[in-house]
Amino acid sequence: MAIADNNKIPQKASTVENQNSSYLEAQIVSKTPGRVRLRVTPVHRQQQKITPIVNALKARLEIYRVKTNIPSGSITILHGRELLTSQDMCTVLQDLGVNLVEVTQEPRISVSSSSSAAAIIKTATGLNQRVKTATNDAVDLRFLLPLSFGVLAVRQLIVKGWQLEIIPWYVLAWYAFDSFLKLHSTSEQ
Repeated sequence: MAIADNNKIPQKASTVENQNSSYLEAQIVSKTPGRVRLRVTPVHRQQQKITPIVNALKARLEIYRVKTNIPSGSITILHGRELLTSQDMCTVLQDLGVNLVEVTQEPRISVSSSSSAAAIIKTATGLNQRVKTATNDAVDLRFLLPLSFGVLAVRQLIVKGWQLEIIPWYVLAWYAFDSFLKLHSTSEQ
């Protein structure tokens, strides 16, 4: 009987190792510098499976914030883009027992491709890409739009002074500040 008990102990240990190696299965839905969003497969959308991974991620200094939505299976990780690359983040997730599966379909835009909203999105995306290419990735529309509002605010202040007319300078200054924050809010410090 003692021999049978000794044989069972290694089998249980190997079973635990196998469970940890594929502890959680998820797809990378979105990957940008400083931000990774995962979608956990429906089978693994359980609080007891996701919480230890989230706690381990929060304990790392280079990760600023981890947001979860267990029912939808969404995990969003905001990290220092100068501290971790996207590949490093994938390695960290795999070390924590997250099995990253490939996305087999291209992400779909929720608007129909024939709608005017889709045309506007496509045009803006193309224009943004051309600006980035023309400036060797130095600036993009997320930088130029707030800068334009800021220039208009300064112009309005110089031409009109402190008068509060049709479009006051402080409104344009607020647009510059607010759009810059909203377009660059990828990490919390």
